[in-house]
Parts: sequence; structure tokens; C-alpha cells
Amino acid sequence: MELGSWGVEMKLKILVILIVLLVPSIPHSLDRCLNYKIDERVQSTKYFGLNFPYQYGIGQLKQESCCRADITAFDAGQGIAQFMPATSKYIQSLMGENLNPYNPEQAIKMQNFYMYRIHSKENFVNNKPLWIDYQIYNGGGGTLKKEYIRAGKIGDWDKMKAQCQRKVITLKSGKLLKMCDVNYDYSQRIFKYGNQYNPLPNNFEYW
Repeated sequence: MELGSWGVEMKLKILVILIVLLVPSIPHSLDRCLNYKIDERVQSTKYFGLNFPYQYGIGQLKQESCCRADITAFDAGQGIAQFMPATSKYIQSLMGENLNPYNPEQAIKMQNFYMYRIHSKENFVNNKPLWIDYQIYNGGGGTLKKEYIRAGKIGDWDKMKAQCQRKVITLKSGKLLKMCDVNYDYSQRIFKYGNQYNPLPNNFEYW
């Protein structure tokens, strides 16, 4: 008898729980993001395999929402992974499921499905470093690819940022928001935050 997707996810969840329980971590009361560690690893394992550094997925949730599941941002970003409404609908259509971005378990499922799609189909650098994936998630791939081409088709963070020509937005407060900084800082923050959550040795390059 076939288990189906639900049965596979349950087996993954049991396996991940056993692994996570063997790894010491800081108390959950000190960091709400740890409440989603098991869900993040289950879904990253489902799409990327056991050797994927799932800690960066937790770091991404921390960067997006400080791991708050019920928030709506000023730009309409929804839930723990801060999906824009149109992006949420697009991902659900690809998955063939009706999912709620404000439900953290469902949002994490969408997050990992989308990150795997980006990594496998949209990451344009030969060795597919993960920082490219996260910047595509944050700001789209078209502009990033142009920066890659202007940098001489070298997937180097510094050289690509030096070729960044994105717009500067003036906020109501008068503060200038440089979109180059927003996108390139995003991948650095994911790396920094992710490595707080029991970094695993893996076969995936980040930089």
C-alpha cells in the first residue's frame, strides 16, 4: 500500500524529531523561531534532502517576520514567510493546494517548495550558491541576473553588488531606502541568522 504524500511527511517528521531531539539548542522561550525548527527541517528534507542546511530556512523566517505568524507588513506581506498575496496565490497554484500563508506550518511548506523551485529552476550561477536563491526570493531574479552579467558572469557577492543600479526609495520619514542594500543585505542576514541554529555540515555552497 502506498503511503501517499501525507504518509511520507509523517515519516519525515518522525525522523526529524528524533534527530532534533539529539541536538542541544537554546530554550524555546528565548527564541520563538525555535518553535518552527522541526517544521522547517521536515519541509527542507522533503524538497532538498537530509543534507540541506535547513538552518538558513529558519534564518529566513527570522529575517522576514521575526518568526511571527500572524503579521501583515506595510507592503502587504503575509505571515511568517511574508509572502505577497500574488506570490502566495502563484505558489499555491504550482503546488495544487489551497494553503494559508498565516498558518505557519503551511507557510513553511510553501517557503520550501518555492525555495527549491528557485534553486532548481531560477538560480543561474553554475555552482548554484544559496545566497543567489535568497536574493531571488527577496527581489526577483531578472535584475540580479543583469548584475551577474555586468560583473562578468561571476557569482561573487562583492562584484555583483558593485554592479547594482537599483532604485532608491524615499520613505515618508524622509529616510532613503537603497534597494541595492536591501537585496544584498538580505542574503548576508540569512547567513548570519541561520548559523545561530545548529549549523550542519552539508554539500550546498552558500557563497
